[in-house]
Amino acid sequence: MSARVGASLALTVAVACGAPEAPPPLLPQPMVPDARLVPDAAPPDAGPRPIEWLHGSTHVHAAPSGDSQTPIPDVIAWYEQRGYDFIVLTDHNRVSEVDADTAGHAWVRWPREGLIVLAGSELTYNPETCDPPPPEPKGKCRLHMNVIGATARPPDKLDWPARDQEPRMIQFERAIALGQSLGGLLQLNHPTWHWGTSPTMLAALARRGVALVEIANRQFERWNVGTDVYLGAEALWDAALATGVTIWGVASDDAHHHFADGSGKYPAGGAWIVVRARREPDAIVAAIAAGEFYASTGVELAQVSVSAGALVVEIADVSPGDHVIRFIHDGQPAGQVVGRLAARPVPATGYLRAVVDRADGARAWVQPVRGSHAP
Repeated sequence: MSARVGASLALTVAVACGAPEAPPPLLPQPMVPDARLVPDAAPPDAGPRPIEWLHGSTHVHAAPSGDSQTPIPDVIAWYEQRGYDFIVLTDHNRVSEVDADTAGHAWVRWPREGLIVLAGSELTYNPETCDPPPPEPKGKCRLHMNVIGATARPPDKLDWPARDQEPRMIQFERAIALGQSLGGLLQLNHPTWHWGTSPTMLAALARRGVALVEIANRQFERWNVGTDVYLGAEALWDAALATGVTIWGVASDDAHHHFADGSGKYPAGGAWIVVRARREPDAIVAAIAAGEFYASTGVELAQVSVSAGALVVEIADVSPGDHVIRFIHDGQPAGQVVGRLAARPVPATGYLRAVVDRADGARAWVQPVRGSHAP
C-alpha cells in the first residue's frame, strides 16, 4: 500500500474529481532515481501484487506529439520523481514506444519498481468546419479522444478522420472504431472546449463505447467551469448521466511541458486519478474501465465504499485542511457534511455521487453509484 494514502483503505465503488480555481500542489513524494537509469525491460515476475491505490495521469504528451519538446525519458523521469505510479503516453495521432517492441501489451514500460507507462494516443482532429458548428462566432472545431492501454503498435502516424465529412459524430465514430482496433479504452478529452459537446452527444458517445470523459483538465480551467450560457464539464457529465449511460469522470494534467519549476504553456501536474488495483498494467486498465478510481486535484481519500446501502466517503489523514463533502443525486444537491467522513443512502432510482471540496480549492469527485448496484 502506498505510504501517501495509508494502510487501511477500502474501495468498492469508483470515484473521480474536478478542477480547483488554482492548480494545487503536486503529489508530495520523495525523489527517486532518474527514470532513465531504471531498466524498462520485462514485467515483474515475483507473483501478483497486492491491491493498492495507484496515482496516475491518463493524458500525457512528449516530443513525438509535435507540440512538446520534452523527450520521452525526461517525461518519465518527471512523473517518477514525483511519486506517480503510472501514466498513459498519449502523443497526437501516434502510439509511441519507449525503447523496445511491446506490441501485444497495454504497456510500453513496466519496471519492477518505478513508473509504469501505458501505451496510448490522443486521436486529434482540428477541422476548419464541423457539424454542429461551434456555437460562438470565433469558435473552433476540436475533436480529441484518447486511447488508453493500446495493444497495437502502428508504425506510422494515424490518419483516421473522414476529411470530406463535417458531422462531428462521423468523426467520433471513426475515432471509436480506430481506438477499439488498437485495443484500448476511450476517453473524450476537454469536452467543453469551444462548447463543442452537448449532453446528447456525450450520451451517444458513451453508448458507442467511450468509457471516460475529462471533467477536469488542468490546461482548460476556464472551459471546465462553464458560463451562464454553456454547461461546464461537470454539468455536462451530469446531463449525460441523467440519460442512464455509464461514463466515468477523469481529471488530467494534459501535460506538454515537464520543467522542474512548473513553467511552460502546458505544465505537468495538478490533476490525476487514483486507481485501486494491483500494480500491473492490465489490472490498472481493467480498474479504470470499471470506474474503480477517483480523480484528484489535491484531495486524498481514505475510503470510498458502498456499505449497508450507503455511499461512504472519508478523507485521508494526509489531506490537510477543512473539507466539505457534498452529495449529488441526479444532478441536484442532496446534502453535505463539513468534516472528514460522510455517508448518504444510495437512492433506489437514478444515481448518487459526491464532490469533496477542500479549503484551498482542491477538489475530488466521486463516481456515480446507481441504486440497482447497491448491495
